[in-house]
Amino acid sequence: MNNYQIYIDTDEPNENAADFIKLDVSRTFPQLGIFQEGGPYHNTLEGILGAYVIYRPDIGYVQGMSFLAAMLLLNLDAVDSFICFCNLLNRQCQLAFFRIEQKMMTMYYSVYEEYFKENLPKLFNVFAKQNLSPDLYLVDWLYTLYSKSLPLDVACRVWDVYLRDGEEFLVKTALGRIV
Repeated sequence: MNNYQIYIDTDEPNENAADFIKLDVSRTFPQLGIFQEGGPYHNTLEGILGAYVIYRPDIGYVQGMSFLAAMLLLNLDAVDSFICFCNLLNRQCQLAFFRIEQKMMTMYYSVYEEYFKENLPKLFNVFAKQNLSPDLYLVDWLYTLYSKSLPLDVACRVWDVYLRDGEEFLVKTALGRIV
C-alpha cells in the first residue's frame, strides 16, 4: 500500500502537522476557490500533504508545501501529484530549504549573489547598500517555486522551464523578479 493511501485510510497521523496543513490549505490560491473548505480539491490537497508527512517524517510539513502540491493537482490526478510532489521535494535545492540546512542554503544564496553581481552589478550594489540579502526574499520564492509570488500562468511557465533546465533557472527567475 502506498503512503498516500495509508494517510487517506488513517486518522490524522500527526496532529500538529495536520493543524498546519489545514491552515495552509485554506490559504492556497484563494482566488481559485478550489482548495478552500468545501472546494473540490480541498481534501485531496490535505491528503497529499498528510501522506508526505508519513513518507518523510524527517521533514514533515513546512509552510509553503501546499502551493507546490496544489500546482501539481492543477495538472495531475491525486496519486500522480503525490508521486511528483515527493520527487520534487527530493531535489537538492528543495531538500536543502525544507530541511533548513543552513550550509546548503548559504551555498545557494552565494551562487545567487555571484550571478546577481555578474549580471546586474549596479542593482547588486543598490541591494548591498540597503543590506538586502537574498535570505530576505529568496526563501519564499524557492519554498513555493514562485507559485505564490507570481501570477499562476507565469508560475506554470517557470515550473515548465525549471523542470526542463534545472536549478539554474530558479536563479535566473529570481533576477527576473527583481529587475
